[in-house]
Amino acid sequence: MRFKREFVLAPILLLAALACPDAHVTSVAAPVPDEPAIPSGGPKLRARVESSTTLPAAHERSYRILLSVPEGDPPTGGFPVFYVLDADAWFDAAVAVVRMREYSKLAPAIVVGVGSPSGAFFDLSRTYDFTPAGVADPDFEGIRTGGAKEFRAFLRGSLKPWVNKQARVDQSREFLFGHSLGGLFALDTLLAAPDSFDVYLAASPSIRLFDRAIVKSAAHCGKHAGTNAPRVLVTVGSLESHPSPALVEDYRRWFIANPKATGGQPVEELLGQIFKDEPGFDKTAETRALAMQLGNCGFAATFAEFADEEHTASAISALNRGVPFALRAR
Repeated sequence: MRFKREFVLAPILLLAALACPDAHVTSVAAPVPDEPAIPSGGPKLRARVESSTTLPAAHERSYRILLSVPEGDPPTGGFPVFYVLDADAWFDAAVAVVRMREYSKLAPAIVVGVGSPSGAFFDLSRTYDFTPAGVADPDFEGIRTGGAKEFRAFLRGSLKPWVNKQARVDQSREFLFGHSLGGLFALDTLLAAPDSFDVYLAASPSIRLFDRAIVKSAAHCGKHAGTNAPRVLVTVGSLESHPSPALVEDYRRWFIANPKATGGQPVEELLGQIFKDEPGFDKTAETRALAMQLGNCGFAATFAEFADEEHTASAISALNRGVPFALRAR
């Protein structure tokens, strides 16, 4: 959605107030049929051991790490691993989907959530960690950006080795999930360091930020070929291009009920800032085109649009689609 840069800054505003033809691309949109019930006394899901810790990073930062590991012997080769950005927003949902897919006979998987020590649903530090260096955007004036390379070094050099010590990991099945700015980071990592992960799940990536830097990077990508090229799922909600009246009304009611959160601004004025619309914007078309370009780069790229889903809520649909996408054999 192009209102206030695809809703990327809406969490910032709220927090501040409270304190080509040969492209290998597949388009999918079919619903999943109901699963058959397992008779009483049938297989049970594994119990899981969940923990949290704080890991320091070389760039004078630290990260709150949430870990969910299935109990029992790992599959042959080890457990696949999902690395989930914005852990305080999406870790619990990712664990729930992984468990549901285990019930549906996919492999049990480890889930690693990467969050901020603040425990905020969307911590402002993400604007630094998830954004590439050397670019600027008027919507981020005065906000620190450009730390993607450092954050990627933490994931590769510190977090992965730590996870490998906690459980037996299948290092050929490591997956990255990111939504919005996190989706932008996932695509930036795919292009800058594709061997970092085996599957990239880029949900509602903020592709218009920084003068479409990620689109330009994809247009000049090197060719990746062969069966070892990473797979990528790029998703978008059909209501992301323009604010849905229902969502705007949700915010209107909330601000009216919580007037201190407006910072003294009139409610309608604040809504106009958060939901800044551009009538000609079509995020679905632009995201689909980017997925096709990633296919041209040689990645096994799949695009999915979720009907009647808004920007933030579409992350749940992306997890529901992305977990089986990652776990199933290519």
